[in-house]
Amino acid sequence: MDSAVARRRQIPDRSAAPKFLWPGAILLTSGVVLALVVLLANEAVTASDRPFNEWWFDLAKSHPLLADYAAIAQRVGSGNVTGPIGVVFGVVLAVAKRWRWLTFFAVSAIGGLLISELFKHLIARPRPEWPDPFFTEDGYSFPSGHTLSGVTTWVAMGVVVMFLLPRAAGGIIGWLLVLIGVGMGPSRWLYGVHWITDVLGGWLLGFGWLLLVAGWCIRRWGDPPIRTPSSH
Repeated sequence: MDSAVARRRQIPDRSAAPKFLWPGAILLTSGVVLALVVLLANEAVTASDRPFNEWWFDLAKSHPLLADYAAIAQRVGSGNVTGPIGVVFGVVLAVAKRWRWLTFFAVSAIGGLLISELFKHLIARPRPEWPDPFFTEDGYSFPSGHTLSGVTTWVAMGVVVMFLLPRAAGGIIGWLLVLIGVGMGPSRWLYGVHWITDVLGGWLLGFGWLLLVAGWCIRRWGDPPIRTPSSH
């Protein structure tokens, strides 16, 4: 085996695909169910969310560093930043002729955007309102787009980096991207621009879609499982 290849993480073989497809289907279905609950019982869900949202919002008001973190996540997770970064990342993969990884990333990121916009306009949930807000966000509230794209774009980038770069560099940079992506969620509570269930919905739909895309790619492009000779 080539030494450069040996230093990289190996893609699971095709037999591992169900380990991604089934959890992905469960998470995505759970996100759809949560969306229906919010659609049909928004007032009750909002009343349940409010005490938790107030706790997170007051926490950020009391700790400026947390408010700064939420403000940075607001900018980084916006379409004006995440979008161009995703395009550049895709171009780099295309230039390197990593077509399969480009397919994985593009399907994850673009699919995540479409899922987010579909449910936002279907649910049309109003955002939280505060007497002294950090920031006033436009658009609908469910699901949190920052949270969902944090998974389908930033976490997806982290996964690609983990497998394409040597283990040490790939692990450091990849996990940093994953942490940035997952960290989008709590920042939305601290900044007071999303309800608790908006972020939960973003995580469920985002991770569900990411796992489904990963499982599909593994089943299509993974190596056949190694068969050991049967003993007689």
